[in-house]
Amino acid sequence: MNANDALEPALADRLMPASDPSALPCGARWRRRDLPRETHEHIDLPLEQGHADTDTDTDTAPEPMPQVPERALRDAELWLLARRRHGAALRLDFELRTTLVRQVFRRDFVYVSRQLHALEASRRVQGLDRTRLDDALAALLRRIDDVQALLQRIAADLDAALAAHAPAGARIAFARPARFQATIVSPIAHRYLGLLTRADETLARLEMAWLLGLAEPASRTARVSDCRRALHGFKDLACHERQAVGALVRQVNAQRRQGRATHPDE
Repeated sequence: MNANDALEPALADRLMPASDPSALPCGARWRRRDLPRETHEHIDLPLEQGHADTDTDTDTAPEPMPQVPERALRDAELWLLARRRHGAALRLDFELRTTLVRQVFRRDFVYVSRQLHALEASRRVQGLDRTRLDDALAALLRRIDDVQALLQRIAADLDAALAAHAPAGARIAFARPARFQATIVSPIAHRYLGLLTRADETLARLEMAWLLGLAEPASRTARVSDCRRALHGFKDLACHERQAVGALVRQVNAQRRQGRATHPDE
């Protein structure tokens, strides 16, 4: 007997009038109670291929949702600068794994980028001493090279220790890596972003060496402090040079206003 044959008597009984007991055959009352009910257990449904023997698919994990890149605090200010000056801005996505560099990017990137953008925009000021401006930009580029050299030295020491003592296949993993997006409004700001990503890579190597017992806690703390001071030092230099050149720009503008007041007809 199949499922369709089993359902036909039950349907026929429900269609008979309840006032005609003679229409029911002998023993029909107990036979109706013993008929199988229409449940999911008595209906054969096709199973999806690959799920016939298991209730859940334990081999396939759900794909993670794509992470939206985080931007630095007040990132919109950089876009406003770019829209007014250039009409375009460069946007770059990247990942930061270490706490120190994430904090520096969130807190300082927009501020430093504004100082660098203002320095380069000073080229349009007529009457400004171009030599002083070029010296300021050159000092910033030299500082970037110095910080890169420091990070390279730290990374080289760590790589030598890891190559000599780290187990084969050892990899460092971080619990909270984060995706970021930076708005670039000047070439030196792009170089500054390179400093941050390079510092993140160096500190990741340092964490790996420390976990393997290849870096003493005091050495780890000292190297983290060196990276922090180097990044903060570049920020301070950018602020200093921006203030110095800004003072020159104000002097030029004041002289220009004074000249117009002295010769109003010119």
